[in-house]
Amino acid sequence: MSFLKSIWSALLGAWIHFGLHVFPATIHPMIVHFPIALLFLALLIEILRIILPPSETRFYDRAGYWVVFLSVFACIAAAAAGVISEQYVRFTPAAAKVLSEHQLDAVITILAAILAVLVRSFTRYPDFNKRDKERWTLFGRGRGRPTWLSTLLVLIAVIMVSITGHLGGTMVYHYGAGTPSTFRQPLQQTLRVRA
Repeated sequence: MSFLKSIWSALLGAWIHFGLHVFPATIHPMIVHFPIALLFLALLIEILRIILPPSETRFYDRAGYWVVFLSVFACIAAAAAGVISEQYVRFTPAAAKVLSEHQLDAVITILAAILAVLVRSFTRYPDFNKRDKERWTLFGRGRGRPTWLSTLLVLIAVIMVSITGHLGGTMVYHYGAGTPSTFRQPLQQTLRVRA
């Protein structure tokens, strides 16, 4: 286990070193809205798929799968960007506690989205016939069917991303994290280094 922790620490350190030289301090707030929007869109598609007649759900089956799939990458990108943006900010002990909860909830969000994609990727449509050209399936293998479990996982991801966003907003609006007064160095100096 300590070997895995060492590898994770090395990868995280390399990412931070790389990110501090490439990305601006505001990279996390710049991209954090993508996973939020994609997860809410995925839930909306799931709701439409449930309330529409089965004959009209082919598009929603396909769209729902790919939107959740893209949301996984958006969640991972936002989390990776958060690690970079975090390096620029001084946190008070109270703000650091909120940051820890924010990070944990972000991990749960990512896991729920990944599980939703995996459940759909391994779930077959009933009575799949390869000659059935009207039905969308993942890579034409009869897989990709939405289930109550995948819909529940998308709902969990939406709830968790909402909580995560609330905690992120709390850090900014209540504790001032990410505002110029909390930067480790003056914001103008940070921006000059990037230019």
